[in-house]
This record gives sequence, C-alpha cells and structure tokens, in this order.
Amino acid sequence: MVPSLSRSVLDLLAPSRCLSCRRRAAMPWCPLCADEVRVFPAGCQRCAAPRGRGHPCWPPDAPIDGTLAVYDYRGPVATAVVTAKLHGAVAGWVPLGRALAATVDAEAPDVDLVTWITTPRVRVRSRGIDHARVLASAVADRIELPLVGVLGAVPGGDGRDRYEAIVDLPGSNVLLVDDVVTTGSTAVRAATALRQAGAGRIVLAVLARAGAHPLTGAPREPTARISGPSPEARW
Repeated sequence: MVPSLSRSVLDLLAPSRCLSCRRRAAMPWCPLCADEVRVFPAGCQRCAAPRGRGHPCWPPDAPIDGTLAVYDYRGPVATAVVTAKLHGAVAGWVPLGRALAATVDAEAPDVDLVTWITTPRVRVRSRGIDHARVLASAVADRIELPLVGVLGAVPGGDGRDRYEAIVDLPGSNVLLVDDVVTTGSTAVRAATALRQAGAGRIVLAVLARAGAHPLTGAPREPTARISGPSPEARW
C-alpha cells in the first residue's frame, strides 16, 4: 500500500488524465468524453455485430465460436486504446480491463480458462507492458477462472504476428482476450494455434470492435514454431 501522503504527492506530480482529451480526470474518460463513448450494440453471439441484412459474421471456417465486445471502436474509445498502447499511458489498461471484465461476467461464457493474444517480446520491451495480459487478468479475477499464458508470439516479416500454443489444451474451452478486433485476422491466427493445441470452444472477448464489416476466415499460412520458457499461470 502507498501511504496516503505519498499517494497525494504522486497525484500532484502525475495526475490521472482522461485517455481521450487528456483533461485531469479519473481514467479512462472525463465526463465529457464518457458521454461520447458508444457501447457496442447487442447482436450475434458468434461475432457480436448487430444482426441484419448481409450480416457480417465470422465465416464458417473461422475457429471462433463466440465474441464479446464492450465498445464501438470510435471516438474516445479509439483514442484511449491508442493512448494506452502507444503513448505510454499504461495505467489506463486497468480501468479498461474492469469494463471488459464486467461485460464478460454478465455474459457468463462457458469456458474453463482465460488467456490472451500476447504481444511479441520486442514490443513488450518497448511499450513496457503486454496490454492484453492486463485485460485478461482483470477478466480472470472477475469470473474466478485460471489465467494461463498459452500463446507465444513472434513478429512476422509481413507485419502480421505469428502465434503458437506453448502448452496443450486437451478439450479445454478457452476465453481469448484482446483489445480490439478489426478484420479479425489476428484473432483467427491466435485461435487457430489454440485449436491446434486441442482447445474446444473458443470465445473471443475484446474491449472494442471496429465497425460491423465482414470478418476474416482461417489463415492460409502455418503458425510459427516458437521456443521459450513455460508460460505463467495463476491458479
């Protein structure tokens, strides 16, 4: 615990700011920006997009059985994610994680463990955080399930990260956590690695979904082979 006096000094020297407009406010948003935040509308259980004509769901070959999304990725939400990910406001992932955890808890997906789409080590070192792990930890704490580091990641030469499960998941239903789903290609590559490790049902939980456009199918390229230490797990 930080003593109250020390906490007051920290607040004075480095006050909490809105992740969108940077006004002094409790994270993630000041009241003005919070009014512009849009919750992603309830829709399809598989892709989270609103149902309707030309419904843009995951294609049949995508290894994802369900999707949960909290926000529409626009305005203050998009700015907050970029600020927290690329501009050093790493403390912002904690309140964002609480929002994702509340949504997952309300939906109560039938899963056995929580994992995340990990960031390659080179970017973790430069950013100082594996942000999806912070989100996943908040979710695991809220729904009282084990948090298991299942995926290893390496950068691909084409700009797309490659994933491999570094533990086996025989029949386990998995909640896979990330910050944003756009085209869905990253989630599909990660989920394919989980499926190859024996995972059963895979539910994707993201802080935000970018639009309601069609999502991608299974990747054509093989997953990477990654060597490394055993993953961290919290039981």
